[in-house]
Amino acid sequence: MKKLKTMNSFEIIYDFSSGDGIKKIWILFMPIGIFLFLKFILFLIENDEEENLFKDPEHQKVKIKIFQYVSIFFFLLFSVLFGYEYYKTNDLYNNAKLQTEGFVTKFHPMPSGGHDSERFIVNGVEFEYSDFDISGFGYNNAKSHGGAIDENKYVRIDYIKEKKGNQILKLEVRK
Repeated sequence: MKKLKTMNSFEIIYDFSSGDGIKKIWILFMPIGIFLFLKFILFLIENDEEENLFKDPEHQKVKIKIFQYVSIFFFLLFSVLFGYEYYKTNDLYNNAKLQTEGFVTKFHPMPSGGHDSERFIVNGVEFEYSDFDISGFGYNNAKSHGGAIDENKYVRIDYIKEKKGNQILKLEVRK
């Protein structure tokens, strides 16, 4: 009886609903980093009285202020898009998710350098993702970068259908 229990126990590798999906919020910090870097450059220009490192400092200030406003715009745009996509994915996860379970077949690993995607089939359902695609909230950790999926592994996957393919929102691997 103990052996049967061990065969049916799964380890949760990724679960969108437990907060794994929100970890992609780091994309919002890119425009903030650019804004802060430009703020630093502006500080250098304003305090460069003796060395004259910058030609035409007034013109440089205008350029940097424009780039700062552009970075604020992108931060706001990314925030709205991120929120919308997160809400949409959460709604689909709660109302339209599908589940498949079985052995991973036709596994094609992503090379460690990228330039390809990882893809496989579980019980007739095809999945494809890449470490370098951050557009969705699904699991996208390729085997070459420490991912859990491999040929002949027994998995249980909760997923949603999207235009670009099936997105894994919960991945469990049999122990």
